[in-house]
Amino acid sequence: MPYTNRVKVERFFKWFLETNSAYAFIQAAKPLTLGFGMHDSPIAMLAWMVDKLFLWSDSYPWTSTELITRTLLPYFPGPTTGFMMYFENNLPATMVEGSWTNEYLGVPSGFSAFPKELAIVPRSWAERIANVVFWKEHEVGGHFAMYEKPEELVGDLVKFYKSVWKG
Repeated sequence: MPYTNRVKVERFFKWFLETNSAYAFIQAAKPLTLGFGMHDSPIAMLAWMVDKLFLWSDSYPWTSTELITRTLLPYFPGPTTGFMMYFENNLPATMVEGSWTNEYLGVPSGFSAFPKELAIVPRSWAERIANVVFWKEHEVGGHFAMYEKPEELVGDLVKFYKSVWKG
């Protein structure tokens, strides 16, 4: 196993929650305010996005073109749209009785875990809330696995869907 359950849990609670999650609070509490500021200043949007891209990846060598592209994708439709996701799916909302988090996910589920992801739950935790039929832990990669390790991630998707697709 590339990393222990203790490392996974500590990464989330010590590294992410204590030092890297404040962005989610502002996005969840004031998405319109933040969105207006970001849309008014492309440089602010670039700084916001680049910070996350470097911090949440596993030493991926981002090019200038990739940084600008990743910034413009949410910028053109208006960054408020992306920020609303944090407002609508904030943690207190998921703790309400009847929330989707109170239900066991019975459909087959697959997990592709990369060591520099923001949070990786131990498999035993995932199996308590979902019907885990595919689990793969990788040696390298982060939150932006589709950029960092596209072959590995696509390979996992293919393996997962081949294992559950009955057709």
